[in-house]
Amino acid sequence: MATDYYQLLGVARDAAPGEIKKAYRKLARKFHPDVNPGNPEAEARFKQIQEAYGVLSDTEKREQYDRFGSVDPGEAGFDPFGGTAGGRTGGGVHVDFGDLGGMGGFQDLGDIFGSIFGGGGRRRPAGPAKGEDLLLQVEVSFSDAMKGASMTLPVQRKVGCAQCGGAGMQGSARCSSCRGSGTVVSTERLKVKIPEGIGDGRKIRIVGKGTEGLRGGPVGDLFVRVSVREDPFFKRDGDDIRTTVPITFPEAYRGAEVVIGTIHGPVRAKVPAGTNSGRTFRLRGKGAKNMKTRAFGDHLYSVEIVVPKVQSPAGEDAARRVSELYGEDPRHGLPMGI
Repeated sequence: MATDYYQLLGVARDAAPGEIKKAYRKLARKFHPDVNPGNPEAEARFKQIQEAYGVLSDTEKREQYDRFGSVDPGEAGFDPFGGTAGGRTGGGVHVDFGDLGGMGGFQDLGDIFGSIFGGGGRRRPAGPAKGEDLLLQVEVSFSDAMKGASMTLPVQRKVGCAQCGGAGMQGSARCSSCRGSGTVVSTERLKVKIPEGIGDGRKIRIVGKGTEGLRGGPVGDLFVRVSVREDPFFKRDGDDIRTTVPITFPEAYRGAEVVIGTIHGPVRAKVPAGTNSGRTFRLRGKGAKNMKTRAFGDHLYSVEIVVPKVQSPAGEDAARRVSELYGEDPRHGLPMGI
């Protein structure tokens, strides 16, 4: 009975190409001969997996297989252990060993054939390849985010192997330092500048501090994602900063000049006579710096009238006299239900 390629890869017959590729990569890693040395069953299974993927990953061959249950033997899947020419089998199906995700340190077709057959046949892809970008997460205080700061971060990144010069080989043998990959992991301490006004979740890009490129390709970049700790007093709202400022009843009734704390330092501001609790005032240009426009937002402070906690005869008398100042019940006209 012919092999059911869908069953072999463990996917449904209507599986999308992405699902088929994902299943293939998982099985290819599991049954790769390098992972199972001297295991003929694994080797045979690996061949079947390659053959199934060679058919199901090709639109025309998959359509033929779905209609007739088979394909032209000359165009069936590929045999990584049979004769090859230019990375293709006699049937003309491309062997995409890149799907194995660098299994065992191998970077290309020549690496795999060289390991299986004991050397020789090493080939590198023709063009240069850009190195991978890296991502780090750091946490900073609200103050450092508003004012800007510098910090030193340990960064682990892949760089060219000094022992083999990035070739992956020393003579006819695989490099023992990088295990044939051409790169090694290096830890570097980088000084990173936190820009003034950076917001929570924003990223800082450091060009050329990612993984080194392959075959002369450009180096990747380092991205630092910044997490900003909350402040108990200052609250950021876009580029504006909000605070709540307590004032006394006499300051609210008669008006006063009070000191308002901002991220730029203390500012003297006026509270008009007759100010109600909850009223909000604006200090222009005293907010956070916008990283794009470099303009500053505003500081918005809401006043909150504080009632004295001390009970005394003098306080009772003052309260009675204050109550006489209200012309009517301040709650007059409010709905008593819905």
